Formats: sequence, structure tokens, C-alpha cells
Amino acid sequence: MSMHEEAWVRSFHRMLSIKDPIHRCEVMIQQCLAHFPFMRASMFTFSYFTSIGEGILRVDRHGVFSMNAIREDVRRIPPIQRALLMNKPAFLMMDQHHQLFPEEYIEAYDLTSVLIIPLSIERIAIGCVLLDEREEGVTIHQGLIEEVMMYFQHALAYLLPTTPTIPSPLSKRETEVLQYAADGYSTKEMAQHLNISDFTARDYMSSAIRKLNANHRAEAVANALRKKWIL
Repeated sequence: MSMHEEAWVRSFHRMLSIKDPIHRCEVMIQQCLAHFPFMRASMFTFSYFTSIGEGILRVDRHGVFSMNAIREDVRRIPPIQRALLMNKPAFLMMDQHHQLFPEEYIEAYDLTSVLIIPLSIERIAIGCVLLDEREEGVTIHQGLIEEVMMYFQHALAYLLPTTPTIPSPLSKRETEVLQYAADGYSTKEMAQHLNISDFTARDYMSSAIRKLNANHRAEAVANALRKKWIL
């Protein structure tokens, strides 16, 4: 687990003690702004059945604000619709893509750019986060976009834990290494706690990632958390 992921996990554990779901969303967004070079983020829900996105909250340097007044058919905003349906992030520069974004939002929020991050469960989008107001001098590159996407994939497992519907496919050791990963331990620390070699710990982690059909450790942890196979 990278240093960034370890910092995320410490942030996510704060969410577990919060009962109110809106407060959990608030903490998730605040921690995102603490970890990444953006100064404003807005969170929305999304329904495939109606194509409607509804505002939840906005966090910026001035505080936390409700966005319940916003209810929008995302078909009006093709980049957001595409990001949600394809479950892929998108970055827009308004001087190049202003015709794809409603003018009233560009003016109301003085948008110069926006990063669209879909929020999904089992690869189905249930909402999105829009990040803007980049810190001065920051270049938005593909690596950063993927890292922000990974953050929210991981965070959502803590935000919306679910009840398991099928038995865990993981062995005892695979479950243990994923639990340690969820708690922020490095591979070396896992090995020490389990009294096994670093190589063996990595092997168990690779096996768990493969069994959960995940692309990386953070996604495997998120999948296991959602299904309550780890805590």
C-alpha cells in the first residue's frame, strides 16, 4: 500500500464512527480536498432510471453548503452523462468545452475547469463528485485523475457498507492481509504481524486481488469492505 493510500485509510476510518450519512459524505469530501490539489468539490446522486442528478453538498474554503436545490437531467450535460454511463472520470477545460456545459453553472460557480469523478458500486454509477478550483500552478494529468478516482472507489466502501449476499471466496490468510491493508498496514508490517515472509504476504495479497476480480489493492479492499468480508 502506498503512502497516499495509507493516509486515505486513516481518513476513512474516521467515517466509520459517524452514523449520519450526510456527515460521512462531508468528511469524505473534506479529506479529498486535503489530499488533492483542488479547493472546491460538489457531490451529487444519480439515477439510471430517470437520468436525474441531485445535489447533496458542496465543500470549499468557506465551509460546507447544501446543494439540495440542484436537480438536473444529466442528458443536458453530455460530459457528465458519459462519465456516469461509462464509469470513467473526465477532465474539462471550460475555454475548450464551454459549449458542453450549461452556461448558468459556469457563471454561477466561475468555472474554469472541472474534474468529473463517478461514484459507483459494482461498476454502476450512483452519483458523482465534481472537483474544481485547482490550486495555482497545478497541472491535471492522467496519473492524478486515476488517483482521485481510486480514492473515491475506496472511500465509497466506507461510506456505504452493505450486507454480504454470498460467502467470501477468500482464504483465512487472504482475508487477514486484506484486513491489514484496510487498516493501513504496509506489506512488511502485515508480514511481521502474521509471522510470514514479505514474499508470502505479497503472494496472499495478489491471490486476494485476483479472486475479487480487482485491478489493484485499493479496489480489492473496497470490494471486500462493501461485502462485509472485512471490517
